[in-house]
Amino acid sequence: MEIIDNFLVNSEFGHIKQSLLGSFFPWNISKIVDDTANNHNRNVQMVHMFYDRHAPVDDSIGLLYPILQKLQPCSLLKIKANFLVGVDNIVEHGFHNDILDAEDRPYLKTSIFYMNTCNGYTLFEDGTKVESVANRIVTFPNSMKHTGTTTTDSEYRMVINFNYV
Repeated sequence: MEIIDNFLVNSEFGHIKQSLLGSFFPWNISKIVDDTANNHNRNVQMVHMFYDRHAPVDDSIGLLYPILQKLQPCSLLKIKANFLVGVDNIVEHGFHNDILDAEDRPYLKTSIFYMNTCNGYTLFEDGTKVESVANRIVTFPNSMKHTGTTTTDSEYRMVINFNYV
């Protein structure tokens, strides 16, 4: 696992964040991960799919070029932004791998890019916790199960997930 703070220069980071928070940026409603009876009424997040099934979903992929230039992926599988509104209690959503049926492929990577600082976090099955810090990126093998959380000290928690070779 690798964690890098201040991944982008401030102007690049600010442009991406301002665009994602803009009035006309398209977000869609999606389930998170844990759809059990205990979480069913709270299993909602806003998502924006930048890249899926080996192709850009729309022109918004251009926003992410500064990140992609630094990651230098050989091949993209999926890029998705997640936006969760702040709530009263931290909720962990359930351990998972972003790319299913590929846990045995050590060349697949996941990177999570944090868009804001809040008390939400990414928790790994081994107990490692990565705090949500704006302009931080964590990169790890797809085989590492992880979960995201809500936040209680901010209006929202926003991350961008990259899955690639």
